[in-house]
Amino acid sequence: MSVEELYQSPWNFLGLPEELARPSRARGWLLPIPYESTTSYGAGTREGPAAILAASRQVELYDQEYDGEPAAEYGIHTLNPLGLVHRSPEAMVKAVEEAVSSLLSASPRPEVLGVLGGEHTLSAGVARGLARVMPRDTLVAVQVDAHADLRDEYEGSPFSHACAARRILDVCPVFQVGIRNLSSGEAAFRRSSKRVRTIFSEEANDPGSRFLKDLAGFVRNKRVFITIDLDGLDPSIMPAVGTPEPGGISWELLLQIVRTVCSHAVQVPVFDVVELAPIPGFRAPDFLAAKLVYKLFSYTLVKGKKRTASKRRSRHE
Repeated sequence: MSVEELYQSPWNFLGLPEELARPSRARGWLLPIPYESTTSYGAGTREGPAAILAASRQVELYDQEYDGEPAAEYGIHTLNPLGLVHRSPEAMVKAVEEAVSSLLSASPRPEVLGVLGGEHTLSAGVARGLARVMPRDTLVAVQVDAHADLRDEYEGSPFSHACAARRILDVCPVFQVGIRNLSSGEAAFRRSSKRVRTIFSEEANDPGSRFLKDLAGFVRNKRVFITIDLDGLDPSIMPAVGTPEPGGISWELLLQIVRTVCSHAVQVPVFDVVELAPIPGFRAPDFLAAKLVYKLFSYTLVKGKKRTASKRRSRHE
């Protein structure tokens, strides 16, 4: 046993060795934002980023889809968690905007920035930060969610988690998938707006649905911000969310959605995964979220359906 083997792997996403996690080497960067302020039912999303990072250290680097270890090809740098601003949700969104825009315009900078939430409010700041460094006419967003999040304000704030998609719409058009709960006001807004397309859960799960073809057309020749609220998934596989909804999409369909986006978009410079509210002693949802983040990095950074990267010994051997 070498001296290095006496110690645990570094405390970063996937427990990557230093040579794969350096900013100058890594093509993917990960920004944890443990922010929670406007949640209106179950709480705990502030614990989500830490739970995902902890679970990721048990995710195998080998991915059968690529017959190799994609992370060894592109590398992932894990940033320190973003400092929290408790003055107001708007102030926190502004802080996220500043952080994202500065990261995407700095040198070195990531090819793909992943963001871990925290509540969905932070996605408004991610979209605004992206729009500061890339032409708005090239940007669209794809949202996986149980809730439309199209309120113009909620409980007195236009920067509530229930307004996340509405604030993203201030920046770019949105294609929503998995929706199964919305207010009458949101339904009216959705019908009247040409900037939002909503695929309800029933349509997404219909074997005869053509929504993936429509999604491909929506993102073609565009730069895409993917925002995934984990309550968009079926709660039987993702119960660790603040507002679970019956129905939802499967793990396999979620991967199909992401593959479709990455196959047809010009670029996916930013994604986020939000609203994990860990359940003490129940690790499966944390692990699902961690594996999803790994898949998102691979789909956005590895070109071609299957690639072979260098192989390492299993961490469970």
